[in-house]
Amino acid sequence: MREKGKIIAVIVISLLVIGFFLSIYITVDEVIPGNAVVVVTKEDKLYHSIHFDYVCVANKTAQTMTLSEAEAQGYKPHKYDEDLGYFRGNRQFLFYHLLSKLGISVNSRWDKNGNWLW
Repeated sequence: MREKGKIIAVIVISLLVIGFFLSIYITVDEVIPGNAVVVVTKEDKLYHSIHFDYVCVANKTAQTMTLSEAEAQGYKPHKYDEDLGYFRGNRQFLFYHLLSKLGISVNSRWDKNGNWLW
């Protein structure tokens, strides 16, 4: 019985080590969280990154709200900000993605409160 326990332990540890190394090669794209703060312009019903270019909001009424609120009110992402990749997060290793799900801080574009970390 003792020999079986050692074999099972070696198999489990080996699988964990193999899984760890595989998770380094698998990448996951980070998704913008619903609580991320965005700038909305009421005239064109678009939302922008908080690091917008002035030309995007010039002569428009702008205010801040969370992404989920903006989408619920019918706002769409601004094409210019999308093209610049403002709403795409970092590409993370699966290992880091799993750590972030456990609450451990990893390299991210947004913090847990929805603030942009540029």
